[in-house]
Amino acid sequence: MDEIGHILREARENKGLTLEEAQARTRINARYLTALENGQYSALPTPVHVRGFLRNYARFLGLDPQPLLSRYAAGQGQDAPPPVPEAREITPDNPLVERQDQPFFDPVNMEVNGKSNPGLGGGSGGILQIVLIVALVVALALIANRFIPILFGRGGGDNAVQEVGDAVRDAVAQVTGATATPTATPPPAPTGESSIVVDGTEQPIISTGRNNPGAAPSPSPTRPPLPATLDEVRLNLDILERTWLEVTIDGSVVYSGIAKTDDTFDWTAQQEAKIVTGNAIGVYVTINDIALGTLGGRGEQHEEVWRTTQ
Repeated sequence: MDEIGHILREARENKGLTLEEAQARTRINARYLTALENGQYSALPTPVHVRGFLRNYARFLGLDPQPLLSRYAAGQGQDAPPPVPEAREITPDNPLVERQDQPFFDPVNMEVNGKSNPGLGGGSGGILQIVLIVALVVALALIANRFIPILFGRGGGDNAVQEVGDAVRDAVAQVTGATATPTATPPPAPTGESSIVVDGTEQPIISTGRNNPGAAPSPSPTRPPLPATLDEVRLNLDILERTWLEVTIDGSVVYSGIAKTDDTFDWTAQQEAKIVTGNAIGVYVTINDIALGTLGGRGEQHEEVWRTTQ
């Protein structure tokens, strides 16, 4: 017997549970639980199902899933998944939960140990900050001087923007000691259409970019077909990204909430199964052991129904 399966079976028997009772409480089909306890991982649809079911079943039995996942990965010749960091407990001595991967506060303009931040008042960083402040003040002054009269209908000149740029460049040059150089005129913005001359006749070239409404959409992957008639709809969901999810089985809402990455769900409908999600790419669907894949794109809202008679 597989070592992982022996640990799972022993933990279940110590709790006095049958496979049917474990199925009812975990919503994982009993045949998948049997396959896990026997180490028959090929009986599960995909490695994603194996990891998800193994994690959820271990937690249900009161076991730490990380060592079991590491042993499974080692047995499959894979790198062990990194452990999930746990937040420190909130106590009077530790009132805030500290994240190790991100500093809580990173002071910029503070004195540390009696030494001022080198970014101000000295070095190239200080000069750059002074240049930016001077340029901003000059730009605001010129914008107010040129554009406020225009707003009130008193004119103001067609070269206001160019003059603002020239003034800012001159101010920067005075602070840094560099010589101001004229700004090259930017090329005209693309209009989405150009032309070429073929045999003395000008022919338009129409853009085929993503913003061109006439461009053909990229083909979407084809799903494997389901049988026209099903005895039941066995719905299995693997959550690949955090998403809002609502599942209705035979007219009853069985789940509604935020599903997290690596969550797995398993239901059986006698007539109809329905899914509504707010992030279609985050839900990987398997119907009657036929992997249909994700439901759509990232951030896409999607609703889909499967019935025993397609």
